[in-house]
Amino acid sequence: MTTIQKHNGFKRTFQQGHLTLGLMMPFDHSEDIALSFENQVDLAQQAEYLGFTSLFVRDNPLYSPHLGNVTTNYDPFVFLSYLSAKTSKIALGTSSIVATLRHPIHLAKAATSLDLISGERFLLGLATGDRKFEFPAFKIKEEQLTELFQDAVYSMNTLWQSHSPSISNNIFELYEDSGLQVLPKHKHIPMFATGYSKQDLSWLKTNMDGLMFYPQPFQQQKALLKEWHNNDIFKPYMHPLVIDLSSNPDELVKPIKGGYRLGRNTLLKILKSYEKIGTNHIMLHLTSNDRSYQSLLTEVGEYIIPYFPSQLLQEEKNNDIIRQN
Repeated sequence: MTTIQKHNGFKRTFQQGHLTLGLMMPFDHSEDIALSFENQVDLAQQAEYLGFTSLFVRDNPLYSPHLGNVTTNYDPFVFLSYLSAKTSKIALGTSSIVATLRHPIHLAKAATSLDLISGERFLLGLATGDRKFEFPAFKIKEEQLTELFQDAVYSMNTLWQSHSPSISNNIFELYEDSGLQVLPKHKHIPMFATGYSKQDLSWLKTNMDGLMFYPQPFQQQKALLKEWHNNDIFKPYMHPLVIDLSSNPDELVKPIKGGYRLGRNTLLKILKSYEKIGTNHIMLHLTSNDRSYQSLLTEVGEYIIPYFPSQLLQEEKNNDIIRQN
């Protein structure tokens, strides 16, 4: 078993040949304004109890009114640290940190801190960024993004290996006896590219621990999955999916932005199809204008999650029951 597959967040979330389900946060109402932190915690704890395997949050440093209504965007490390204190087993991920707009030292230290605080539950999704108005604010040019992303990945991997690494690239240099004071338990944290991150797929397969893509037509995803899984080491493939869950369990598919409106029986068929072509994890972005999140989570937890269980989480739950008795 490779080092990364010993990581708790990785073990609890991904299984070769199987699909598991997570959630996108924060939860918000119809105007895309986040619910209170107390409500966020209640829903996160409910998701953990029901058997969802992950909670993922986004990262965009800046907001522009030109974007319209979008989900509230907290600092991902702060928000996930808060959630880690209120949960115990569910993995905590970023979808995704804009690695080109953060210094690798700060990013490596924040990721290490969150991973240790949460008990190795952190999954580090990384992106190059796609909001063009953010790049001038950080004095970054778009033609730099490919190299900056690579340098960030290489730098973090090196910073996690020892307390006094040797690093020299276009971002920074470490040439004295210095480095991170605290290192990750396995000297690595699972890292996932978002989309192609302006890289060749071969580079991603070599340097990343998994791929986080965008919802796309089924046949395109099938072709990409075939190429992605053509690898000697299991590296998971995952993507978010917006689901407007109808109260009618048999409602058929209606495409919406980023996903579908449908009933739970139709959702189950679609998820089984994703699993069949090799999708390993889907982060559901649940939405509804007429139903509560508690209702949505309960329905998915009771009728959908049992078909896509996390074997490790089930074993831990059974062990907890045995200890209590």
